Amino acid sequence: MKKTLLIFTSILLAQCGSSDKQTTAELIEGGNLAAIQTKKTEVVKTINAMQNELTLLNDAIGEIDTQQQFLLVSAVTIQPTVYTHFADFQGTLETEKNIVVYPEIPGLLKSIHVSEGQKVKKGQLMATLSDSGLVDQLEQMELQLKLAKTTYKRQSRLWEQKIGSEIQYLQAKTQFKSLEKSVAQMKDQVAKTKLVAPFDGIIDHIIADAGSNMGPGMTPVLRIINLDDMKVTASIPEAHLPNITMNTPVVMDIPVIGKTLNAKITSVGNFINPNNRSFRIEINLQNEGQELKPNMTVQLRINDYQNQAALMVASKNILEDQTGAYYVYTLEAVAGKADTFKTIKTFVTLGKSSNNYTEILSGIKAGDRLVEDGIRLIEDQQLVNVTQS
Repeated sequence: MKKTLLIFTSILLAQCGSSDKQTTAELIEGGNLAAIQTKKTEVVKTINAMQNELTLLNDAIGEIDTQQQFLLVSAVTIQPTVYTHFADFQGTLETEKNIVVYPEIPGLLKSIHVSEGQKVKKGQLMATLSDSGLVDQLEQMELQLKLAKTTYKRQSRLWEQKIGSEIQYLQAKTQFKSLEKSVAQMKDQVAKTKLVAPFDGIIDHIIADAGSNMGPGMTPVLRIINLDDMKVTASIPEAHLPNITMNTPVVMDIPVIGKTLNAKITSVGNFINPNNRSFRIEINLQNEGQELKPNMTVQLRINDYQNQAALMVASKNILEDQTGAYYVYTLEAVAGKADTFKTIKTFVTLGKSSNNYTEILSGIKAGDRLVEDGIRLIEDQQLVNVTQS
């Protein structure tokens, strides 16, 4: 290697002496573009000629000097392997059965019939508002309805017998139907004084106190929640849309309880949020142990890519040149010399990366041997000794 360096230096000094350097400086100072470009072409030709001569000298040295000790590197043989890639996102646990109950009519909160932590069934009475005389009004209206119904039936029979006037019959009918609807509306108002459970669940928090003045849709009474059926929601950048679909496998880590779950995506949104260019996914879960709670943070690892015959290379063995192109060094056996190989600078196309390995899409093939340890000490077309292959 020292011999090669001395020869290269001598040739360089011979062809690029001090006078040339001065001439180059003068050309640059003169600003003549054509002259500068001509000089550049001459220099490039000189460098290429020197590189070719250097290669010939190295090859000659390799053939003549049988005792020469080449740089020792290790190698790895590339074999196809199954590669599964996961993309990491953050999600949140939710439940659709998590509501705060508000009164629908104004009034005083007369009594609360449940306690925090109590399990309730759908339709079970949870709280009662004062009826503010609604029950009395209902009873009066029911009495009026009873009389109107009797009157209507009698007028109807008389009208069938052609007795009486039509207007009397129509008035009786109208009075009866109007009171019937009024009674139904009043019953609905009375029913709203009783707050019942909308689903099976647990009373999570009693917010109001008995005797409080309640405003319809404004004053919360209590929170009821059901944790049996949970779901994880997450916003995913739109770039992942082609690779994330329904039934895509997901690994979920819930740090706060130290639990890992395997599931599949159950819903993929069709709407792209214009504010953050993301779409929504959902993952349904069964919460048998009631460990999962709403608003817990979940770390999602979504399987967005899989290749049954991927060529994987350790990321540290992939280099990048000044133009941004990626390359590796493959090894070519030298005929007649055991454990001696020539390094080949091979440009590659990269795929996805994970766990310090990167998928190679093109540039190498199965069975190729790549330089591993010592990769940063070698150059293209260099002879090396390989400890393993």
